[in-house]
Amino acid sequence: MIEKVDNMARKNDAQSATAGQSSPIMMVLQVLLIGVMALNTYLLWDTRNIAATASVAGGHVEPEAIEPVFLNIAPFTVNLASDQYGPRLLYAGLTLELPSEKMKELLTKNMPQVRNRLLVLLSGQQAEQIAKSEGKKTLASNIAKALSEPYSGDEEILINDVLFTEFIVQ
Repeated sequence: MIEKVDNMARKNDAQSATAGQSSPIMMVLQVLLIGVMALNTYLLWDTRNIAATASVAGGHVEPEAIEPVFLNIAPFTVNLASDQYGPRLLYAGLTLELPSEKMKELLTKNMPQVRNRLLVLLSGQQAEQIAKSEGKKTLASNIAKALSEPYSGDEEILINDVLFTEFIVQ
């Protein structure tokens, strides 16, 4: 009986001794795993340092969003082209969205010509057409095109958008 217990104890000691030892393949895999984790940590840390250095040293920095410039055009009343209902009127106020202060200055300097171009363009419109949403979009596009043409030898004006602030057809 004592021999049986002694044999079992030796067997357990032998099993625990081999269980503590890893196979060479497992050891290589563990070393590779530790190496990959170390490399990943280094690259992540290095990338953060490079990005911080670039922004401090004037490297690649995201461009700031450019604020649009708006020019309000005072509301005016225009006689529309006659239709089956007789003479019609348009009361309209506009705001132009421009890319820069320079464009705003050019338009402000030429405001009499701006208003003239608008009056000529609007007076040829049919009330039925511009009362619809699609007609307003087309009209805004035509206004941008008409106001973009050069004034008295100045450069061409860039207009980002035409916004109707007031629009009444009677």
